[in-house]
Amino acid sequence: MSTNTAIILIALGGPRSLDEVGPFMAAFMGRPAPPPVVAAVVERYRLIGSKSPLPEMVKAQAAALEQELGSRFRVYEGFRYSKPLVAESFDRAIKDGARRVIALSLSPFATEVTTGAYRSACEGLGSGETCPLFIASWHDNPLFIEAWQERVFLGLKRFWTGQQKHVFVIFTSHSIPQRYITAGDPYKAQVEETVKLVVDGLGIKNWSVAWQSKGVRATEPWLEPEVEPTLDKIASEGYKDVLEVPIGFTCDHLETLYDIDVVHRAHAKKLGLEFERAESLNTSKLFIKALADIVKKV
Repeated sequence: MSTNTAIILIALGGPRSLDEVGPFMAAFMGRPAPPPVVAAVVERYRLIGSKSPLPEMVKAQAAALEQELGSRFRVYEGFRYSKPLVAESFDRAIKDGARRVIALSLSPFATEVTTGAYRSACEGLGSGETCPLFIASWHDNPLFIEAWQERVFLGLKRFWTGQQKHVFVIFTSHSIPQRYITAGDPYKAQVEETVKLVVDGLGIKNWSVAWQSKGVRATEPWLEPEVEPTLDKIASEGYKDVLEVPIGFTCDHLETLYDIDVVHRAHAKKLGLEFERAESLNTSKLFIKALADIVKKV
């Protein structure tokens, strides 16, 4: 293995201030969003600290991974829709002397919607041995599964000991249009496989998968069931305690801190449910070891 290997951790990106929300949305959507839509999203970010924590968290993940891998590797963060862009991080890696570049999607589940966009960001970069080697899917990596089992175990400990076996666990991931799955996209099957590995390892009996953060203006079928109807069903069946696990995300951002911590929590409270959320992986030691394991095997 080359002693000059660069790793680029690729994620969507996010606004670092309220002023960046509009430009970030325009980059993501490919066109400026209507002012009322931008204003609504700005308010959501205001509720979670007036910025996305994702850019700094991915930077922290990169630093932790570099320390885990040792001196033969350099690790960079690169984003699809905010700075530093993937191409900028690639150029920096080459300038730093990288002879080999591994581009690792921080979404472990392959889907044209996200990992497809990450792959396209790598196209045309470098030549010969410096062309980035793109890793799109690693949903069944044993250390990744173990990292989530740890988070779920700690999440369940927030409930009284006698309650823990009665807690209903909802595993959530970002919804996408159903047509992608119909066309053969492996995303849904990979999410479900990861969840099954986690619950089997922990012996969880009461659980389900639900899909969150559906596009507000969606006019076509997206993955179901959504989280709110799932909470309704759980409450109607007599469950009192719910742990939501954001298994589709590898670090905190708007979909965890607002969609789950604000919207889903409020819906659960309205139903009389005791609601907790498992922590995101962020810089979990097991998660960083999982990333190291993935790139070492390339």
